[in-house]
Amino acid sequence: MSDPTPTEVLTAVPVFPLPNTVLLPGTFLSLHIFEPRYRAMMEYTIEGHRHMVVALLHDSALPDAEGRPAVHATAGLGALRRSVRLPDGRYNIVLEGVGRVDISHELPPELVFRRAHAETLRDHSEGPAADHQTAMASVRALCQQAVMNPDPELAERLNRASDPGLFADLVAAAAFTSPHLRQEVLAEARVQARLELVAGGLGELVLAAQDLDDDDDQPPPSWGITPGRA
Repeated sequence: MSDPTPTEVLTAVPVFPLPNTVLLPGTFLSLHIFEPRYRAMMEYTIEGHRHMVVALLHDSALPDAEGRPAVHATAGLGALRRSVRLPDGRYNIVLEGVGRVDISHELPPELVFRRAHAETLRDHSEGPAADHQTAMASVRALCQQAVMNPDPELAERLNRASDPGLFADLVAAAAFTSPHLRQEVLAEARVQARLELVAGGLGELVLAAQDLDDDDDQPPPSWGITPGRA
């Protein structure tokens, strides 16, 4: 999924580096903003194009030449759908994931927050459409086995999803708690490969659920969407 984002939005888009957080297309992310530099980022975003990038911190990479913590090059572009400024200057916001972007070209640190000249990454629908539909059917079946008590609204969105790339993103955001697995899904532009990646992750959840059958004290796997703080 990608919205028709104007080119000027990506020329100097704010980059929000976060641990354990991946924004996938078609999903929503609630955040509480309290650090001064990110309050400044919110003012910049609200007064500008109302878009920002959420980038997962890269645990195993070195800081860049400016000393900034490393982030994954593929990140989620978010549109600001709701923002509430609290009396003390903090913000509560909701971002909607509207696309994948490459943020390899970060801008010099002229402001207190990071920005990048981002490039949109499009889905590659290689192979016959019938293969995508078969893969989607397999993923739907695995969802029913892997995830207990799904959120009804999200389950309905998954049932209605017809675009295979978006469908894979929705499942990954809903079912996977591992940010590294979500990042793998985000970084995969090939639709069929993304569906296969999601199917593999769901298969692991099915096996984990089977292991829990003998241990009633352990909670079942659940949807992996949580609010964040920054």
